[in-house]
Amino acid sequence: MGKLDGKVAVITGGSRGIGRATAELFAAEGAALALCARGAEGLEQAARDISGRHAARVFTRAVDILEGEAMQRFSDAAGAEFGRIDILVNNAGGSEQRAASGSRQQVYAVDPINGPLPPGRFEEMSDGEFLKAFDQKVLALVRAIRAALPWMRKAGGGAIINVVSMKGRQPPPRVVSSGVAAAAAMNLSKALSLELAEHNIRVNVVALESILTSQTEKSRSRWAPDKTMEEFLAPRSANIPLRRLGTPEEVAHAIFCLSAPQGAYITGQILAVDGGGLRGW
Repeated sequence: MGKLDGKVAVITGGSRGIGRATAELFAAEGAALALCARGAEGLEQAARDISGRHAARVFTRAVDILEGEAMQRFSDAAGAEFGRIDILVNNAGGSEQRAASGSRQQVYAVDPINGPLPPGRFEEMSDGEFLKAFDQKVLALVRAIRAALPWMRKAGGGAIINVVSMKGRQPPPRVVSSGVAAAAAMNLSKALSLELAEHNIRVNVVALESILTSQTEKSRSRWAPDKTMEEFLAPRSANIPLRRLGTPEEVAHAIFCLSAPQGAYITGQILAVDGGGLRGW
């Protein structure tokens, strides 16, 4: 028997990276899955792979998490498909800032050490850029949680895990709007852990830093195309106590620990998955 037998897990950003690794682990532990992401093709491939390997029931739908009505329809469809929702993993949500040159650039998972910094200076950022980061990092969580709550209450409780950047606790000097929004997402999670406890719904954060994802390769291609991945990551790894970057599978196990019945007394916590990179408490 798996530790998640009979449970239904909704995972946003479930087609690749951390979301996909989490879906694989949950399916191996017996959960039925409802996966959403923006791309239908990637979702369909993930569903085929996961259901084939684990004989799991997998429901998918292409959804933009920034669209509240679409998230509501997805959650209701997933709830109707399985009759309940027990676990919500909020994993999706990118961010970007405007470069000093005026162009928009993605905030990559691994930026160059002592290299050119992509985002613009604080005083050059508009209110709209902060609002966009808040929409991507905070309101996206609000919409997903709001949509899943009726189904979780119906199930008698559940677990919500918000995957958030460690920038919310240890902000770097070059991604101001993203860090501020991540801190707000952590505060939201703590507040909801108190409010939803009466419904036996636990809310926790998995806070990430220095994780190998597809964005890592994009960053290497952008900043150091002449270097191997090992050479590119060496300066970053040297600043991490464990001397390496983490993997999506390692993040998935952290999410699983907070989702499984064995974590039933854990709520309102921020679990750092960063190789020891956070220097404070």
